[in-house]
Formats: sequence, structure tokens, C-alpha cells
Amino acid sequence: MVKTCNPSEYPQFGTLSDQKIRESAAKVAGWIWESEADIPKDRLSASSECMASIIDLVERRRVYFHVFHGLEMSEWNEAALYCFWIAKLQPFADVPAPNSKARQSNDVNATIAVRLLCRVANKLRRANGKPKLEKINISNLIHSFRFRDISKESVMALLEVLIEK
Repeated sequence: MVKTCNPSEYPQFGTLSDQKIRESAAKVAGWIWESEADIPKDRLSASSECMASIIDLVERRRVYFHVFHGLEMSEWNEAALYCFWIAKLQPFADVPAPNSKARQSNDVNATIAVRLLCRVANKLRRANGKPKLEKINISNLIHSFRFRDISKESVMALLEVLIEK
């Protein structure tokens, strides 16, 4: 392994392969649509360009963890980053039923981000032998994702607390 402190000697982050984007998109879709009860696919449109950008940003962060901290990014940090970027870049839009008004994009994306956060927390809690999360104020989290400044690191910390709670 080459070690350097000279920025010009660092490699440039490349372009993700179509296969990597498809695999990552399928993983995120699995987290979001574990159950279609509350997020029906037929009521959403998604920007594939925006999702590819989100996947790219998460993969860049994975490299950052490796290069600067010598760590492999955990599943919960990966999920937290997807939550953050979905809320921030808003790749999803509501497709309203006939004669209905579309929900605002920031509401749709914040809801998806919070559902993803809770589903991953519950998945990891079950894997650790803990019960499913109970009594979590989802509406407050959705409001925070829509209207408050939340950093990537704070979403990671929030998910870690939900898993350990």
C-alpha cells in the first residue's frame, strides 16, 4: 500500500459500473419496500439519475472511511447515508391518483428516508436478538428530515442509537 500526504498522488474516484449501481439500487429498494403497505411503488416515480448520484455519494463515503479512518463502512452507516441523501436530493416524487393533489416531494422523500431508517434499525435489532422498535415518533422524524438541518453524521448516530436502544 502506498502512503502519501501529497494530494496530487491520491487517485481520483472513478465512475461506478452499471452493475454496481443496479446492485446498490436493488439493496436500497429492498430496504424501502420490505413491505408495500405504506409506500406503494405505483404511487411513486423515481429519478434514476438522482439515485445513481446518491449511490455514487455513498460509495465515495465508503472510500473516505477506508482511506482516512482505515474502517470498512458498516451496514447501518451505509443505510444512514442513503437516508440522508434521499431526504436531501429527493429522487422520489408522488404520482397522485386521478383528481388528487400530489404530495410535496420533500414530504415523500423524508417519509421514505425515515421508513428506511426504521426498517434497517429493526432488521439489525432482530439480528442482535433485540425486539422491534416500539413507540417512535415517526412524524417528528419526518418533520426533522423535511425542515431541519441534519448532517450525515447525525443520521448515522441516530440510526446507531435506534439499533442499540
